[in-house]
Amino acid sequence: MSNWSEYPMNINVNWPKNEKIIGVLGFSPIAISDFINKLVSRRLLKEWHYPRILVDINSKVPSRGRYFELGETDPVPYIRKDIESLCERGADFIVIPCNNAHILYDRFASNLSVPIPHIIDITCAAVINAGIKRPVVLCSRSTREHQLFKKAYQNVIDFPNQALISEGIEKIKQNKNANSITKQILLSLADINDIDGIIYGCTEIGILMHSVKLHVPVIDSNKALADFCYNFAKNRVSYKHIRMSAR
Repeated sequence: MSNWSEYPMNINVNWPKNEKIIGVLGFSPIAISDFINKLVSRRLLKEWHYPRILVDINSKVPSRGRYFELGETDPVPYIRKDIESLCERGADFIVIPCNNAHILYDRFASNLSVPIPHIIDITCAAVINAGIKRPVVLCSRSTREHQLFKKAYQNVIDFPNQALISEGIEKIKQNKNANSITKQILLSLADINDIDGIIYGCTEIGILMHSVKLHVPVIDSNKALADFCYNFAKNRVSYKHIRMSAR
């Protein structure tokens, strides 16, 4: 039973008035659950020490991958509508934990009243800050074909077996066992020469690879975005790794 005498009234129940409200827009419930877990995995004294988080997990937004690869429904109007809804609910900034969606960033993030941190920029900034010079990136086929990571950090190299990565991502989306794929990825990574880091450039990859130990540093885009998101809400980092929508 709590000893309430240890918690004087009107002392610990305060938080900074300028703390930002986080808006999170996601499409994959599994990947967004992983993102939220990484966002709130802080050693804080009380629950009110966390920022307020507004979450919209809209699995009905048309598939980004199918749009790019098969020419199906354009997801941008749906993403834009959900962004505007989070703005109306009071979000001070919005993050979208989906690397693939950021191929469309310039379309869905234009002329907004709040900033949208760019997951690729933030992940590559984390890579640079970690001193990684030659990372291999594990990402979706569309992210690879549009060279999102290479445009942000030219030193990245592609994983040689894209079909294997795509299969692993799909297994995670389906909540299926992917241990055999993980083992094959590890074997392929061992054959790549002179890499000094790995980028998990899809928000499902961190889940796919969660049980393995690697001998080089790993930058998980989901964790990089979660860490930035928390620090930005707390006003501990500036806009310098954010593409403002006015640009």
